[in-house]
Amino acid sequence: MTGERKGFDFDWIGRMWLFIIMSTVLVAGSVALVATRGLNFGIDFAGGYEIQVKFPETVSETQIREVLEPLNVDFGVQRYGKPEDNTHLILVRKHGTVTKEGRAAIEADFQALAGGAEGLSTWSMAESGENITAGFLAPVDEAKVRGLLDKHGLTIKKLSRSEREDQPEYSIQLVSLAGKIESALRAGFKIAADWPLVPRVEFVGPQVGEQLRNQGFMAVLYSFFFILLYVAVRFDLFFAPGAVIALVHDVTITVGVFAFTGLEFNLTVVAGLLTLVGYSINDTIVVYDRIRENVVRLRGRDLRGMVNTSMNETMSRTILTSFLTLLVVAALFIFGGEVIKPFAVSLLVGITIGTYSSIYIASPIYILLKERFHKGATAADVATAT
Repeated sequence: MTGERKGFDFDWIGRMWLFIIMSTVLVAGSVALVATRGLNFGIDFAGGYEIQVKFPETVSETQIREVLEPLNVDFGVQRYGKPEDNTHLILVRKHGTVTKEGRAAIEADFQALAGGAEGLSTWSMAESGENITAGFLAPVDEAKVRGLLDKHGLTIKKLSRSEREDQPEYSIQLVSLAGKIESALRAGFKIAADWPLVPRVEFVGPQVGEQLRNQGFMAVLYSFFFILLYVAVRFDLFFAPGAVIALVHDVTITVGVFAFTGLEFNLTVVAGLLTLVGYSINDTIVVYDRIRENVVRLRGRDLRGMVNTSMNETMSRTILTSFLTLLVVAALFIFGGEVIKPFAVSLLVGITIGTYSSIYIASPIYILLKERFHKGATAADVATAT
């Protein structure tokens, strides 16, 4: 037909069922992996300590594990930065200085020391268990407070008491789990006290981690909903389901890759998924816009042929955009370091899958919906775009 744009000439739609089946298998496999193996949640979501340690000389991960093994704490060790930096991250997930059960037991003992819960004027304990404030309505000797904490195997770093003898209030700072790890490393590797062994310590409580995890999930869910509305308003309802299903497809497979590889899943990955949602819908919108334009320009062309032509006309733009974006993300993956690596992986996988889904998920679903809508019409009407 005269006036058509020149470009690729490939039968994308002719193979759509093969790729729909393949995508269904990939999505089902990703869901199964997440359900069975689960995700390796980072400190952001699981809670716990992230301790950065810098040694004066080269130390292996195995040596660090051997030194910390007597602490009986579930931890992981990974190299951080360049090998010559001698820096590692020690990740202690789902574990504070005092466990949830331990906090409850300590509170119960303080209540018993006060003669009952009503004998405490104030009570607070940090989620990590490192700081305690306990006020009594009757005199309580400092030695009894120290003995109570010693009973639970806790070491007091600092203890201060209010001036009132009849109603004392104690502010207690305990030696944290991070402090115990630092002490064990200094003793195990004979590191001088003036060496800055621990440049950074971060703690996220389990409740905060769970809240962040839920908010991250809701952010992705809300993005799907508003994109559905946007596509439905800008185009029509035949386009919207394909766009959202393609996004669900992209995010599910990307999350499945994290479940399969065991890479850390944290807040930066959620940021990567939201970036992927925006990138993928942008690619889909470009194809949809050309389809809508060709509905009028190629009036009379059969529906599948018209969609195939539209995809061929936008293919050079899709390939160039995806390739250049992948170059930038690959640079992040190679040179960005361990902290940025999960974010880069989410985009590397997501952009590849997102480009694929714009071709073999979003557009075929549009075709299937149009053909389903015209099911009761004549054969000629079914094959015609308008």
